Amino acid sequence: MSFQSDIVQAAQKYVLQVFNEKAGNQLLYHNYQRTAQIAELVETIGAGASTETLEIARIATWFQGVGYVEDFRNYEIKSTHRVNDFLKKRSYPQPKIDQVANAILNARRGGRPMSLTDEIVADAITAFDFANEFFEKNPLNRLEQEFLTSKNIETLEWEQSQLNQLLEAKFYTANAKVKFEPILAQNILTQKLVSEKGRAKAFQNPHDDEDNKLRKYQNLEKKVPRSGIQTFFRSSYRSHIHLSMIADNKANIMISVNAIVISLLISVLTYQDITTTAPQILLPVVTFLITGMTSLVFAVLAVRPKVTQLNIGDTPKKDYKKNIVFFGNFVNLELEEYEEAMDAMFRDGELMYGNMTRDLYFLGKVLDKKYRYLTHSYNIFMVGFVATVLIFLVSIFLNA
Repeated sequence: MSFQSDIVQAAQKYVLQVFNEKAGNQLLYHNYQRTAQIAELVETIGAGASTETLEIARIATWFQGVGYVEDFRNYEIKSTHRVNDFLKKRSYPQPKIDQVANAILNARRGGRPMSLTDEIVADAITAFDFANEFFEKNPLNRLEQEFLTSKNIETLEWEQSQLNQLLEAKFYTANAKVKFEPILAQNILTQKLVSEKGRAKAFQNPHDDEDNKLRKYQNLEKKVPRSGIQTFFRSSYRSHIHLSMIADNKANIMISVNAIVISLLISVLTYQDITTTAPQILLPVVTFLITGMTSLVFAVLAVRPKVTQLNIGDTPKKDYKKNIVFFGNFVNLELEEYEEAMDAMFRDGELMYGNMTRDLYFLGKVLDKKYRYLTHSYNIFMVGFVATVLIFLVSIFLNA
């Protein structure tokens, strides 16, 4: 076994021991696992480099994050102190010690790699932090920062800072560019969409771009609605449906009463020419026929089916996904379009809340129209009935 392999293995064992003795449970992201995986990335990125270059890069990689156990704000400085002490005790050449320290310092965010060793270490760290499984590891990084700083990080602030760091990330070696730059580019695109989706402004100028405005329901949970919100929608739907049934029953009563009375009055008017023998009843009968028919019409309008259709013609895909709860809004869609819209709604809490809220709104609009027609129907029936009775009584007294 070569001297280089021995020193790298010794570095690995030393770093593991430090993490075991010093690291607390707060290090959810900058832990030994991260260090080990970055060391693995060095082998991929440094393929083709000289043995000496790889040895220095491996040592620097093992030590670059160990300073986190002492000072997370200046961990690179602590890491260089540890690697200096470690290598000097093992009589490692001073020029190589300097190269290891430079690789740790120059690989940090905002640093400027000066040699191939620096570039390999910097690319390995960037690949771990911003390329592979970025979105899976990101929540742990955020939680760790909150633990270490004892501050709650707002979601919008965090998403924007992550986007800025992704945009600043850069690869230097050819191997890293070929393997990881496409992943980084895709992560930038995804994070940009996430950041824009969560962007909010308390006050907006009417001339602002629509995309910059506050998105409703955006801060609600992303996947499954909370029980309180479920209860709200459940009770609201139940209330709307119950009120609709009450309106239909009231309209049916008015239709039945008016239809029966109108039929009887028409029968009376055509019975043995009663208008000639008792002309005093003609005016009140005609009065009620007119008002009763008007009342009947409004009652029929209240129960007449009216299907709301919002997705008509060339509705953009992003718009028809917003209104697919009510059947009238999706009957014009193809099956594949409907399934795609439903899948998008189930995956996006914002879209689901929006769909349900808009459906409740239009149910309310239908109820409003029903009850306005019913109000007119009952008012006209009441006025017509009273007018008919009064006219009939006046006619009797006058004839008497």
